Amino acid sequence: MNQIQQECAARGITRLCHFTQSRNLSHMFDEPNGLWSTRTLRNNDMPHNPTDPDRYDGRDDLICCSVEYPNTYYFVKVRGHDHIFKEWVVLYIDSSYLWHTDTHFCPCNASRERGRYIHSGIQSFQSLFGQTSPGINFTRPPKHLSASPTDIQAEVLVKDPMPLESIIGIAVQNDEQAQREIFRLNLQNILMDKPIYVVPDLFNRSTLSRMIQRGVRVTEILYNNGGYHGR
Repeated sequence: MNQIQQECAARGITRLCHFTQSRNLSHMFDEPNGLWSTRTLRNNDMPHNPTDPDRYDGRDDLICCSVEYPNTYYFVKVRGHDHIFKEWVVLYIDSSYLWHTDTHFCPCNASRERGRYIHSGIQSFQSLFGQTSPGINFTRPPKHLSASPTDIQAEVLVKDPMPLESIIGIAVQNDEQAQREIFRLNLQNILMDKPIYVVPDLFNRSTLSRMIQRGVRVTEILYNNGGYHGR
């Protein structure tokens, strides 16, 4: 194990998160390479609906993720932008990207001061869990969930592509949304072969923030659908 991998194990970090509009699932699951950066998608004229078209961090060549739970503050903000396509999902990504040598870290929102705080390496990773962060005006609470960065807006920026096998699960808001996502993909003859979790707390900013600061993990219910996702 390298140092970052050791720290991830000690903290109980199980995954990265990446949120996207559910209408993007068909593009991702119809493409063996899964997720691409905004720059790659744009340069190759590939269909995409960027979550952050501005990318003030200047690193649209990297895919924005977060550790263990989504950046709930930005998640709420972007969900309010599109009044037509309102459904979003949270992708769970294999945690091994955290110790890739070309992964970068930012202890606060990456766009802060135009990407000034984005760096790579063990010290940059450790900065995610410091007592303070450039993005907050408080210190890390004693009970703060060990697996979660001090600033819930902290980011992990990953080099593309992120192939489908790196997606280890999909979180939705409720059972009804899970049914709709499967149905929509079935209509396009796309098999949903990833576990789907119903996790309403991921979509509630105040609840998720409070639970993390109290050291409590959210409840995640595996969506069964009779044990069959379908084709």
